[in-house]
Amino acid sequence: MTAPGLLQVVAALATPATRREAAVGLARAFGCEAVLLFVRDDEVGMLLTAPGFPQTLPDGRRWRAFLAECDRRGAYHGDLPFTGALALPSIGYCEHGAALVLVGVSTEQPDVPWFMALLPLIAAVFAGERAAAQANLHAAQARDAASHASALATVLDATRRNLETALAAARDAEDELLMSNALLQEQATELAVANEQMQEQAVAMEEQTERLVQSNQALESAKLAAEHANRAKSEFLATMSHELRTPLNAISGHLQLLDMGLHGPVTANQRAAFERIDRNQHHLLGLINSVLNLARIEAGRLDYQLEAVALAGVITDIAPMIEPQIHLRRHRYRTARGALPTVTADREKLRQILLNLLSNAVKFTDPGGTICLEVHEPINDEGTVQIVVIDDGPGIPADKRESIFEPFVQVDGSHSRVGQGAGLGLAISRDLARGMSGDLTVRSVAGKGAEFTLSLPRCSTEPPQGP
Repeated sequence: MTAPGLLQVVAALATPATRREAAVGLARAFGCEAVLLFVRDDEVGMLLTAPGFPQTLPDGRRWRAFLAECDRRGAYHGDLPFTGALALPSIGYCEHGAALVLVGVSTEQPDVPWFMALLPLIAAVFAGERAAAQANLHAAQARDAASHASALATVLDATRRNLETALAAARDAEDELLMSNALLQEQATELAVANEQMQEQAVAMEEQTERLVQSNQALESAKLAAEHANRAKSEFLATMSHELRTPLNAISGHLQLLDMGLHGPVTANQRAAFERIDRNQHHLLGLINSVLNLARIEAGRLDYQLEAVALAGVITDIAPMIEPQIHLRRHRYRTARGALPTVTADREKLRQILLNLLSNAVKFTDPGGTICLEVHEPINDEGTVQIVVIDDGPGIPADKRESIFEPFVQVDGSHSRVGQGAGLGLAISRDLARGMSGDLTVRSVAGKGAEFTLSLPRCSTEPPQGP
């Protein structure tokens, strides 16, 4: 092929609109059925199909093994399926982080050196496209995250300032009340020892009583103001569910449409970017849901559907949600088995508490550690069932064991810090447990793991059986 012809091939492959047509022309030039290009992706450490070429191939395992051999040897022969189960003789060439695969070659050895000289330049074109796309996606993601974080920080800061102002007013009123009480006691003593000054002291007492009433009124007003500010904060957050979650759900919906290819073909690199966006969207939605759940609890908007719940069924239900995390970190997981008791609880809220406790145990236990879920029925308390989550992680210092159940508290190395969460998981879990007439407590020794115990009322009746 002449020099102008080489330049035309490079130009056609570098342009997405003409890439497929250029690949067909190359296949004819090499005398084979199809030509495929692969480019190394440093993030996953393997060769991936270049943009514009088929993203899904039959028997992917055989293709990956072929490409690995091609990458190791520089050139490799084998039989590969392309459009169906029939395997076709194929030749692969690899250098400079890119691979050329000729599918359905004839018995004659194709003349490829002229094209291999262009392979580094073509690989650079594809790498540039990927870098530009990733940069655009990362920039958009950063802008969206910063915008949402700023809005949430503004709301929380305003609430904090209101609470601090109300608390300062309450403290001032309390100090004034204490001073008034001290003065009243002093004047009562003077009245007892100086009867001749009774009238004068009576007038003074009336004046002090009036001041005391005013102080009490001021204290009550300050208390009402603090309660109103707290209710306003809770009411505001509780009513923000639709406004905060609708945009995030819309992002998730559009990502699914893009991933399904409704707006055009989706490359492997684009699908990987979609997954990163979706993970961050779910993370932000989880933070917002935690804040909203706490607000609904504080605002008294949370309803409990108490019923007979079989613990065996709940433990089975949550297994698919927690086992991928356990497998990823190579933990040993032991769970309660056999005949388990029935408790009186709200099924969904019980699942939420157990998922939070197990997720905390997974995240704060080193890889290869042990996590246990046990069920006990205390001998001295026949009306209670205890569900215990045990890990051998870093444990919780003694001075932090109560504060981890407070909202927005995050203690480094403790179970109140769930990944990069807002420090609400344990606070919400304990409130939910108490809302079901139970409790959530912790036992721990620093450096020797932690043991969280969820106590719930035992139910003497069996839950209804499904169809």
